Amino acid sequence: MEPWAIGLVVLIVVGLGVLVFGALRDRRTNERRRREMLAPPERAIPGLSDDAPTPAYLSGLQARRPPHNARSTDLDAAERLRLQGEIEQPGTTTVDVGYASPDLITDRPTGWAVLPRPDVLVAAHPVSTVRELLGVLENQVPTGRPLVVVAPGIGPELIDTFAVNHLQQVISIVPVIAPTEQIRHRIAAVTGATEMPHADLQSGYLVPGLLGSCTTWISTPTLSHLITSPASSENLASSDNSASSEDPAASAG
Repeated sequence: MEPWAIGLVVLIVVGLGVLVFGALRDRRTNERRRREMLAPPERAIPGLSDDAPTPAYLSGLQARRPPHNARSTDLDAAERLRLQGEIEQPGTTTVDVGYASPDLITDRPTGWAVLPRPDVLVAAHPVSTVRELLGVLENQVPTGRPLVVVAPGIGPELIDTFAVNHLQQVISIVPVIAPTEQIRHRIAAVTGATEMPHADLQSGYLVPGLLGSCTTWISTPTLSHLITSPASSENLASSDNSASSEDPAASAG
């Protein structure tokens, strides 16, 4: 074979090798970038130090069961009667939307989800993943305060995550689906919350004053009552302190 022919064959083989290598490298690079775009950002787990042991993950069945030493969240008869009276007061705001899951119930006899002194997040657009709320949760978990998430739509997986955290008594979050702007605007006005656009939630943008609050939030499957009476907060606080001083085994639900 002529030398020039041999050189041409070598050149073709080398060229094909370069093309294959480049194609495979581009494919790996694009796949890595796609995973990075879809993966949650690298952030520390709220409330967990860097040198803490790896968290133990629960099975689906375990996650749906409260811990064996869980404190009962049921109200006593006097507290239910008092809250019912406050619900009927003229200063209480009632909106026609309730909790998104019965797993969030805190008082089984009434079917209420009762949150004392909660912060209130009002989202202007639907939320479907925990990633969209990471900025809020990272700030919320260390405070120990409950949270109400109001949005025109909330993804089922996100609702399940809230339910598990509630059942495990990590943090109480009540998701409320409010499809109409009128209801969201009313909740924002009563609690002092600022409606957060989707871009701000995703970026983790959170400054003081964006979250609202109320003295007590009570939700049923179809209604939510926003109580702003200071007396409600004081009575619920004394009820919580009394319950926490009980024997855990006696108060397990």
